[in-house]
Amino acid sequence: MSDLEEYRKYVDIVLQECKGANENEVAIEFKKYEDDFLIPPDQSLRSIIRKFSPDGSEGSLTQAEKWKSIEKKIERFSELKSDDRNITFEAHIVSYTPKSQMVRGEERQIAFGWIEDNPHNDSNQRERWNYTDWGGNHERLAPGSIVRIEGASVNEWKGNKSISINQSSRVTVLKEGGAAVAVSADEPITLAEAREREGFVNIIARLHECRDDKIVAKASGKEIPIVRGRLVDPSGTMTFVSWIPFAQEPGTLLKIDGASIRRFRNNPEINFNDGTKIELYRDSKFPKLEKLDDSLMSDISSIRDGMNDVRIVLQIESWNSREFTNSDGEKRVVRSGDVLDPSGKSRLTCWCEFEAEIGSFIEVKNARVQSWMGSPDLVVDNLDQITILDEAPWENIDPDSHWVGVDLVDLVSGGSRRGVTTAGSIVSVKNDCGIIERCPECRRVLRDGSCSEHGAQRGVEDLRVRLVVDNGLANASLVMAREPSEEFLEMKMEDIAMQISARGAGEFVSDIRSRLLGQEVSIWGRAMIDQQGAMIVCEKLKIVETEPTKNAEEIMSRWGVSV
Repeated sequence: MSDLEEYRKYVDIVLQECKGANENEVAIEFKKYEDDFLIPPDQSLRSIIRKFSPDGSEGSLTQAEKWKSIEKKIERFSELKSDDRNITFEAHIVSYTPKSQMVRGEERQIAFGWIEDNPHNDSNQRERWNYTDWGGNHERLAPGSIVRIEGASVNEWKGNKSISINQSSRVTVLKEGGAAVAVSADEPITLAEAREREGFVNIIARLHECRDDKIVAKASGKEIPIVRGRLVDPSGTMTFVSWIPFAQEPGTLLKIDGASIRRFRNNPEINFNDGTKIELYRDSKFPKLEKLDDSLMSDISSIRDGMNDVRIVLQIESWNSREFTNSDGEKRVVRSGDVLDPSGKSRLTCWCEFEAEIGSFIEVKNARVQSWMGSPDLVVDNLDQITILDEAPWENIDPDSHWVGVDLVDLVSGGSRRGVTTAGSIVSVKNDCGIIERCPECRRVLRDGSCSEHGAQRGVEDLRVRLVVDNGLANASLVMAREPSEEFLEMKMEDIAMQISARGAGEFVSDIRSRLLGQEVSIWGRAMIDQQGAMIVCEKLKIVETEPTKNAEEIMSRWGVSV
């Protein structure tokens, strides 16, 4: 294969941008970049376009050529004008939705989504725009990643500006995000596979339920009619939102082409829009709705913040009520308590008159999930969502001894959970272990005697130990509050404070390091997982006693080594 044939796709892009360039010379340049500098053609494209751009003074350039020749570097989208071209900036990718579209009579894979400026600061300090990717950058524009984009341009339609990432644009990943988004495919996939995707999908599933609803558009304040519902197949279940008229009966088997997967608080949801095709489907082997009941059930380990229409069976561990006055001066009562099932522990909040009996079993339908102290909290609004079960679905679980073992890899890659136990080795002991001061108003840790929320404060002393645990495949931050720290160190906080006062904080941390670094430990507590990583709030820590000789023999046996 000649150089020209090998790089034809990229040569054509250069020829479109650089009129009069010699195609053979362009192909040779691509080969030089790849052979001499190990830079693939999609990465060298921008540099080669610059090289073959027409020379001459500014006065001899056309307006389009001026746009190409002048690079504009920005930090905030507010600096952009509607006619800006060849812009360079760093951004945070919020979403990436692939789509097939006819362009000049030819089907092309493009993508659109949300992008934010100022990526290295908090999200409330960023501006969000729409963008379109014309260059097939799905591997680099994964949601959650931070990228530098060179050679983009601005589009404006009806007063709204957006970013175009052109074929000639260069995208460099500065910080990896999630998994790369797969381009759309024609073959239907299961709902379990759809949950892991982002973008357009084709699916075959049964309609479990649907209901009419409305939302209010932020821009116009107008009400928009929508339909919410749930689909189910043997692999699982997913909720959907239809932005188009939807009149199907529960139990109907549907073939859905061109649905899009959107995420809310990292929870996937199917969206039907103008480009979605929905039709009845016949398959005698597809299970009937009554056979799919198991697919509709959730357990505590699978619930995530932001989920809706959750159906779950729970055992009541504790229950109490609290009266409060809301912002309108109205007195209300909220009931809540700890619940559990074989997969873990959670909390249930009821905004209705439900009096639970400790140890009883209930089935909850159409519950929603919201975060409470970093963990998922089940919320019920109406009494008819709760059914008291006459028969126990499992043997009564003892709450005090109910800890679910989870491998650290699965824990870190999953969602926030309570009541888990895991194991790993301590690889780091943080320098700020020991006595800290907390704000008396909000319990935040004071920095130089000041709270970020309430300013200068007279702090309340507390004890904290911070570690990092690793099992060779995953790691997590580990935080122990006062009680578990005192239990592990076998010292009261007052004694620790006296020791630090006499010997210094450095000596205290050094003692912990000599005791813990490299040690395998068992951990009991709750895990909080978000985009920043994983943190385990430890309720109990125990060093695993091992025999070096036995460990060595096991390793030698595993690798087939003999002495």
